[in-house]
Amino acid sequence: MSNLNVDETDLEKEYDDFFEVRFSQLKKIFESRRINVYPAYNKIDVYHLVDDIIRSREHINKISFSDGVTLYQLDIFGHIFETFPNKDIAWPLQRSKSGHYSIYGEQPYGRMNLPYEEYKQKFDLWYEGVRNAHCSDLTIIGANAITLKGEIVSIDGLGNRVSSLIFGPRHVIVIVGKNKIVADIDAALDRIHNYVAPLTYIRHADKHYTNHRILPCVTKGKCVHCNNPESACMNTVIVRGQIHHHADRIHLIVVNEELGF
Repeated sequence: MSNLNVDETDLEKEYDDFFEVRFSQLKKIFESRRINVYPAYNKIDVYHLVDDIIRSREHINKISFSDGVTLYQLDIFGHIFETFPNKDIAWPLQRSKSGHYSIYGEQPYGRMNLPYEEYKQKFDLWYEGVRNAHCSDLTIIGANAITLKGEIVSIDGLGNRVSSLIFGPRHVIVIVGKNKIVADIDAALDRIHNYVAPLTYIRHADKHYTNHRILPCVTKGKCVHCNNPESACMNTVIVRGQIHHHADRIHLIVVNEELGF
C-alpha cells in the first residue's frame, strides 16, 4: 500500500491553476480590445508592474489615486510616495487618522467639529482637488468587477472614479483581485448591487461617519434599486475596450489574491 499522504485541505495549487486558466482568457479578450493586462501574484508583483509602467513612460509626472479598499490593502499610496518622491502626486481623497478627508485636519471620532463656513470652504478646496486630479498623467484605481467577456464594470456616486476610466487621465492603472472576475455584465451588476455596494456603504458609515447605513440595501440585505440621495449607485460605467488612439491608456493588473469587496 502506498505511503503517500495527500493533504486534501491544501488547495493552493488548484486555486493557482484556475487563476492561470482564467487569466489566459482575460488576456486574450482584453488585449484584443486594446487594454493591456498583467498577472500579479502578490503585492511585490503589483509594485514591480506599476513601477515599470511609470518608468517606461517618461511623460508621466502627475499621479493621482481613487479611494478603494484594494489600494489600501496593497498600500499603493505609500509605495508611490516612497518610490517616486519627485513626482507630482495628487491624493485629494487621502484620509486623516480619524477617517475624514485629510483636508479637514484631524477631527474627533464621529462627526466633524467645524463651523459650517470653515467646512464649506474646505469642501470647496477638496472638490477642486478632486477635479484637478482628474487631469493627471496617470491615475491608479480599482474596479468593482471585470468580466470574462472583456469588460470593466464600476459604479460610483461622485463619479470621479468611473469618469477616469473613460477620459481624463492620460494613463489608467486598474488593479483588481481575482474575486472581481465574473462571467458577464449581468453577473457583475448583480454582484455590485447586492454585495459590493452594501459592504461599501457599511465601510463608509463605520469608518467615515456617513449616513449610508440608512440605505435599503444595507437594511434589507439586497438591492431594491432605490433612488436615495445617499446612494453611490448613481453612475455605472462599462468599459468594453479602447479606441486605437488609446491603445496604451488602460493597464489592468489582475492579482491572484482576494482584494477589496
